[in-house]
Amino acid sequence: MQIFSMHVSPSLAEVIWQQRDQFLSGGRPRSQKLVATILFADIKGFSPVAEELDPIKLTEWLNTYMDKMTQVVMENSGVVDDYAGDGIKADFGTPLARKTEDEIQLDAENAVRCALCMGEEMHRINNFWKEQGLPTVGLRIGVHTGLVVAGTFGSSKRLKYTTIGNNVNIASRLESYDREHTDTGLTKDPLRILISEATKGYIGEQCVTRKIGDVRFKGQKRDITVYSVLDWNRENTLDPIKEPIT
Repeated sequence: MQIFSMHVSPSLAEVIWQQRDQFLSGGRPRSQKLVATILFADIKGFSPVAEELDPIKLTEWLNTYMDKMTQVVMENSGVVDDYAGDGIKADFGTPLARKTEDEIQLDAENAVRCALCMGEEMHRINNFWKEQGLPTVGLRIGVHTGLVVAGTFGSSKRLKYTTIGNNVNIASRLESYDREHTDTGLTKDPLRILISEATKGYIGEQCVTRKIGDVRFKGQKRDITVYSVLDWNRENTLDPIKEPIT
């Protein structure tokens, strides 16, 4: 519970505790293969900000972003997996393995809802920063659903619960895609969300999307069909007014 206490919502922490016998082994979450939806988020334009602000102001500026985005992840039933500089990794579908396609679909819906909510929160943060005379930025997000390995890694003195595997790499590549390719027509948008065909299959028409095309990411042996999430589909289940799916 110490591992998860700062990374999940209270309701999810309670579920983990109640079902601890299902995934604990020797006091640690046992490693397991499971289908999860992985989200990577990264700030667009962070390097100029890091050069412009002094260390104290930069720390405060970044912590404001991290605090708000972490809350959004938790509110949408995600697990904050990692922070890397200005990047956030979140898992939807861990640490309790999903047993049905319906449960996997709910995780994908939660992840895409989370991405859209992060975009809305980024707009509010930028307005706050603008009022303070601080620089504003954009947000890149990548989301992919697939089989991963989840477990605790590290030494007895420093443990980390995380997900690893090729599908985690695909989610990361989706996040960084327009950073590597400037011809996608997406780089001018303050918010850019890319999802894979696998995730698109689970959310269906619940969001307004645009097909980017088939992309061969570095290190991959096959093309990935990539979609851009443009907005909520107000007539379906990913409406922001509704409660997050748990």
